[in-house]
Amino acid sequence: MRILLIAIVSTFLISTATLAQTDSTFEVKLTIKGVTDCKVYATDFYGGNKTLNSQYEFKNGEVILKGSSSATFMSRITFSSNPQFVKAAPSGGYYPSKAASLWIILYPGARFTVNGSVENKDFIDLYPKDGGENDYLAELNSKMMPLINKSLNARLESVKNKELTVEEKKKLSEEEAAFFKKSVDAKLEFIKKRPNSVAALWIMEDMLIRSEAEPASLEPVLSKVKIKKYGNNNFYQSVKGRLEGAKTTSAGRKCPEIATTDTFDGQPFSDKSMRGKFMLIDFWGTWCGPCMAGIPKMKAFRDKHPEKLQIVGISNDKDEKVWKNAITAKEMDWPNIRIGAGEKDFVSKFNVQGFPTKILVDPTGIILFRESGENEDFYEKIEKIISR
Repeated sequence: MRILLIAIVSTFLISTATLAQTDSTFEVKLTIKGVTDCKVYATDFYGGNKTLNSQYEFKNGEVILKGSSSATFMSRITFSSNPQFVKAAPSGGYYPSKAASLWIILYPGARFTVNGSVENKDFIDLYPKDGGENDYLAELNSKMMPLINKSLNARLESVKNKELTVEEKKKLSEEEAAFFKKSVDAKLEFIKKRPNSVAALWIMEDMLIRSEAEPASLEPVLSKVKIKKYGNNNFYQSVKGRLEGAKTTSAGRKCPEIATTDTFDGQPFSDKSMRGKFMLIDFWGTWCGPCMAGIPKMKAFRDKHPEKLQIVGISNDKDEKVWKNAITAKEMDWPNIRIGAGEKDFVSKFNVQGFPTKILVDPTGIILFRESGENEDFYEKIEKIISR
């Protein structure tokens, strides 16, 4: 009888453990003072090019984040109708700031409550903890976010206050740069101390995207990550891909394969079909003002060298309809594809750190030149290259 009882208990424990491991739902309650009732927008970052958006209601000081996921992800929680957290520019619009949102790591089976206050704060000075991954995130963000906020406040004071002297403006500019540098230093200090954390992998990807760290400098950190625990994490895969991409997509290297069916007409595309001419890879997006403004000049340059040059556009757009409408409206009569995930995440594969990014490839598939931004002298530079 005792043996049977032990067997029953053991079976129950195994079943319970299995259930816990397969529970893909999460439910996290946020109770926050200092935020008025509003819509809450959650942008979920899974690493690489995958993001999801959802909406909640913040009422009576509370909101419950609910959903399901098979993966761990970073969620950016933004509270609308709370202008005290927004860094509004005097000419309209705003300066984007991580410190204007609450950041939290969500994962299958997450169940915890966050209590805090942002009363009399001009940024979300709140750092959720759960006894696990969010504790590491809190360690990072509690140092990083105040510095980011101070840096932006110095910039705002400089552009808003019309009575400042030249010396005062210079001092504010120096303060902005100093606080920004301290925020970058805080990130670097953290990833070296806590390489085995989702927070470290997330911020490493972010630093690579924003060119805040040289890829080679992050290789020693990534080598310390425990593959068994984090090897399948999307942030790990993205950072690994970007570090590899930084090596394999520099000038003089063979262009990585670009192959996908996520094309305008749904037909398979391969960059091998572009061999025989110079290929200009244009990383762009409909949301990117400089990208859209630069299309006519890029098209004119292509038309100037029809026998030598062809273009392939790689877009980071999520909305297929918006993407197709822009291609049609701008008469972008060259192959255009969209970025996907994994091997199709060409942003990571080419370590693209800003939009637009243009990469010139020779007729045999060797990368000759790359540049980010819409720069006036770009076409003068590549004119010299293709005219040799």
